[in-house]
This record gives sequence, structure tokens and C-alpha cells, in this order.
Amino acid sequence: MNPFQGLPAGLSGSRQKSDPADVVAKLDSALTAVFNEDGKRTVLYYLANKYSLSLEQASVDPSKLEKALSHLLGEIGWMVVKRAILEQFWDRKIPVDEVKSVERASLQQAFGFVRGLGLFTPSGTAL
Repeated sequence: MNPFQGLPAGLSGSRQKSDPADVVAKLDSALTAVFNEDGKRTVLYYLANKYSLSLEQASVDPSKLEKALSHLLGEIGWMVVKRAILEQFWDRKIPVDEVKSVERASLQQAFGFVRGLGLFTPSGTAL
């Protein structure tokens, strides 16, 4: 398995620890970019009440975030949100024709690429 699958070309990663607060801030920014502030609050309400998931919890278990948002928004809606999340973490716009890289990208890997693009698990240990 290629740990860099789905990453934009040229990202190799330097080993720095991920800051959970940065992950939460980037998730918050991505949700605001897609839904605006009121829409984001609505999505967060449903994540908390229907799926028992906060942004803090999602920052350490992105698979729960993916499952909850794909149930809430459907696969197409989830891909729109996932693209926005990846754009925040990769710090670049993802062209519309890069659908496959969005589909293949791992949020767990992306979350580890915060602050210096170091590859870490959500617990902060190196892969």
C-alpha cells in the first residue's frame, strides 16, 4: 500500500506532529466554505445529535466523519465536502477533473499533513 496515495504531486512530508486544534480549525473552515456559517451550524447540529460526533472527535477519527457525512449528504454531497476538506489540508484548489484523487484520498493521511505536512496518525505517532 502506498501511504502517499491520493496526495498531490510533490508532497513527501517532513516529520512534525499534527496539532489537533489545527485539524479542527481546518475542518471548520472547510465546512464554512461549503455551507456558509448558518449551514455549517446546521450540519454540526446533525453530526452531534444524530451521529454523536463533534469536530474534535472527527479530527481523531476521520472515518466516523466520512460515514456520518456520507449518510447525511449522500455520496455526491460527501465528495463536495471532502474536496473542500482536502483543499484546506493540501493548501491548494483541487481541479474539478481530479475526482479520482478526491475519492482515493485518505482523510487520516490528510489530517496528518497539518503543520509541515508530516505524516502522522491521529494519535500523533509516525506511520
